[in-house]
Amino acid sequence: MKKIFLLALLSISLPSIYAQNCPANDSVSMGSGSGTDVFYSLKKAKTTGNGVVSSSVNNNWHLAISVQSSNFPNNPANGVAIRVNSVLGENPQAGTTGTKLVKLNGANVGNWRNADTTGLGSLPELLDSDSTWNLSAFTSGYPKAGPFNFIWGTYNQNNKNIESNGNVYVLYNKSANWYKKINVKELSWDTTWHIIISNIDNTDSVYLKVSKKNYPKRMFVYYNVLTKQLLDREPDSDQWDLLWTKYKAMIEFNGSKVPYSVTGVLGNSATKVAKNLGKKCNEVWLANKTAKVNPSISAIGSDWKTFTGTAFAVTDTFVYFISTRDTQTYKVTMKSYAGGSKGKTTFSESDSYYAFAY
Repeated sequence: MKKIFLLALLSISLPSIYAQNCPANDSVSMGSGSGTDVFYSLKKAKTTGNGVVSSSVNNNWHLAISVQSSNFPNNPANGVAIRVNSVLGENPQAGTTGTKLVKLNGANVGNWRNADTTGLGSLPELLDSDSTWNLSAFTSGYPKAGPFNFIWGTYNQNNKNIESNGNVYVLYNKSANWYKKINVKELSWDTTWHIIISNIDNTDSVYLKVSKKNYPKRMFVYYNVLTKQLLDREPDSDQWDLLWTKYKAMIEFNGSKVPYSVTGVLGNSATKVAKNLGKKCNEVWLANKTAKVNPSISAIGSDWKTFTGTAFAVTDTFVYFISTRDTQTYKVTMKSYAGGSKGKTTFSESDSYYAFAY
């Protein structure tokens, strides 16, 4: 009888103890101006109390070059993406612009040295997708032109290379007054990138070769077009679930979506997120959640916080059920956010069994 009473008491008290407020039990700090990317593991948080895997400053790179397998024919875009650090240098308060990628109209690698840059500033910016890692600024428009046309290049089924479509791109930052021409020449045998980069006037030319084999278990390797440095700044892709970072998000504005720089959370490609709305953390469990999995890498994103004019308010009815590659499901609720010199997020994180899915 005593044993039955104790079990009944525990079944009531344990959920109610945790469910009082879902208190913050971990945090991530991105530093001043959210200048640091932070890679986070929910499993590590569970075992050590601190889920931060690694952090890296986010102002030292311009291009993120995929070193993943292209996985022909199932997911060929996986290994051909080149993403752009489009928020780099952007500061509305200081009036400085970010880094932009455009494609020169009518230009071809055949007239590389005399490529016409007239009207450069009015050309549409090419942007990375905020829903998948695979669709990047350089592959913007894929797969509209066909499954083997990756915009910057096309897969040659005879020699197994992805060969340049001849496009000439310009990566530039107007405020910092630098401009770089780029032609992605080839991705040979899904192993080695060949990329040509130079100033607009053809000086400071670089022939960049990147071997994917040098970066096992990474998603991307990073390149600084000014210092000419390759940067290995990610942890192994199977060691993190969430990334606190700055990126361009597609935001609803006047009935259409426009790019806007945000600080938020992106998911690993193996991370699945269901965002439950309308109930606080202590009111929703696995058993009564209504949310479905959102496949977007920005399923958590940035809209859980709102700037009120003096500080940030956090929406406490956004509750995230996050499934990771370790087959566990975790419940996460953001509790606070401070920008400025801290860039700090506090949140409640628990195992799925603390969600009381009876």
